[in-house]
Amino acid sequence: MILKIYNGEYSLQWDGIYYLALIDYPNIQEWELEKIAKFIAYEKLHKRQTSIECADSCLKKEILDYIYQPPFLPPFTPTDKRVASTYDLHKSLVTSDYCSHTTTIGAAISIFKIGQILSAVKAFGRDAEELVLDSRNAASDPIDYFDYVMLGWSNTSSGYRLAMERLLGRAPSEEELQEKFIPGVSFHFLYEELIQAPGYMFDGYHVAKIKDMLNLFSELYICIIPTHNKSQFENIIPSRLLDRVYYLDHDGEGLEEWTKKVYRIVLKQSGKG
Repeated sequence: MILKIYNGEYSLQWDGIYYLALIDYPNIQEWELEKIAKFIAYEKLHKRQTSIECADSCLKKEILDYIYQPPFLPPFTPTDKRVASTYDLHKSLVTSDYCSHTTTIGAAISIFKIGQILSAVKAFGRDAEELVLDSRNAASDPIDYFDYVMLGWSNTSSGYRLAMERLLGRAPSEEELQEKFIPGVSFHFLYEELIQAPGYMFDGYHVAKIKDMLNLFSELYICIIPTHNKSQFENIIPSRLLDRVYYLDHDGEGLEEWTKKVYRIVLKQSGKG
């Protein structure tokens, strides 16, 4: 994969290129160097070479000097949450004590029936070699990504946006992210516990991911379901998980406002809200 270090507003992996925006380009922070080194180490683990592109020669040398230190070992757990941070719409750094996996209503029903969130390979019963060629892989994600359950920070809207995309089968319009927004179901986990879970991995891009499956009974912190979908879940949620499910009224909020509303409930659950 190509790693392109640039002066941008966001970081993104797309079509074999990881566009990594530094928070203070061309200056680089220690945690950003760690993120880069662990991304390269993850890629090497999967037998992929990384080509680094950077317009600033001094910055590139600093990065190369850093990654030539003794290699990091799996699961590449960040030494600081900032290593796994993302940006919000204003390019402010985002981390949380919680991370989440968000799905459509239909997918959430399937998850509760077995008490596990499955990787794409396990959920669809298809080989990763097939899934990597599927039309839904618009970003051209590498083959190994399909063996993992991906998670993002609970205070970001990307999960709900992706669930809406899955529901529609295409990228949602601005109207569909506002007045026509349809919220999915979000499963939230304590970050510090998740990084100890079986199969945990940090790949230098996603906040966290878990190999094959994520067990709700042992790992789920809270699940937020829109109240108007309550009847679809009441009879399928295992009794051991009932006290970790919260039904939240959707009062017409768009993507960003709904995400904030959900996160307030997550914080309230912990007494921080």
